[in-house]
Amino acid sequence: MGQEAVFYFDVLGFRHMAGGTADAAIDALSDLAEILRIPEIFSRTGEWSHRYALSDSVFLTRQDPVEALRHASELVFNLVQLNAATEEPTLVRGALAFGEVRHLKGIFLATDEPANVVGPAVVEAVTLTEASGLKGPRIFLSDGLATTIARSEPELAEWQLRPTSAPGVWEVLWILPAEPAQFVQDELAVTEVCKLALRLLGRNGGHPIYGGHYREFVSLAGRCIERVAKFAKSGRLVPGLPLTTFLSATEVKELFDATSGLPDEYVAHLMRLVESIGR
Repeated sequence: MGQEAVFYFDVLGFRHMAGGTADAAIDALSDLAEILRIPEIFSRTGEWSHRYALSDSVFLTRQDPVEALRHASELVFNLVQLNAATEEPTLVRGALAFGEVRHLKGIFLATDEPANVVGPAVVEAVTLTEASGLKGPRIFLSDGLATTIARSEPELAEWQLRPTSAPGVWEVLWILPAEPAQFVQDELAVTEVCKLALRLLGRNGGHPIYGGHYREFVSLAGRCIERVAKFAKSGRLVPGLPLTTFLSATEVKELFDATSGLPDEYVAHLMRLVESIGR
């Protein structure tokens, strides 16, 4: 075994999609495969040392955990942004872990080409997505890995990492580019993702089974723009657009008024978050 970073992700809500005739699950897998074949995405996954996939589960590995963080964030952003215009965009949720990993040949393959992966880092990545109870298209990592990244790249950690409500679990603010200096040139793409989150909230946020995923998507967008506001206030970033362009309190309030089924506590939480961005 060797020490490697593992990025694991799967299709958000896939278990629910796989019920009944499983048509939704088939469509989601087909969409994911098509997106991963787009040259821009395919070249990004090719930068990882190993790539594995089974059903809706994807595992990517590389030795440097800091570079793994940067590449995982960019990959998820591009996955979402490139299919944002579709009627029902495919969203993913995943986790980063670092630790012992071993690459094995496939069980049914005659060659020695690696086709499977095992090890504590693999278990940790899967556990972070399933056991935390946190919803939404998010990337998680452990407190230990967040601390490791903060020691070697303190600005990157301050910019893109944030503790969650689950003990010992952090998240990656993947809607933000990997470096603060890139934000201004990526503002239009970030705006597009924020608007997608609002659109999906209006359509699915009140759903009793999977509405929480879409509510958390908008909350994530709010936390990302809140982080931009923090860096702008300290003078480390000068946005080219007003921050209310990404999420405005007026727009969010209108969406709440037009959408039934949203929990009162969520409405109050998000309104506080969005209103703080504009100050």
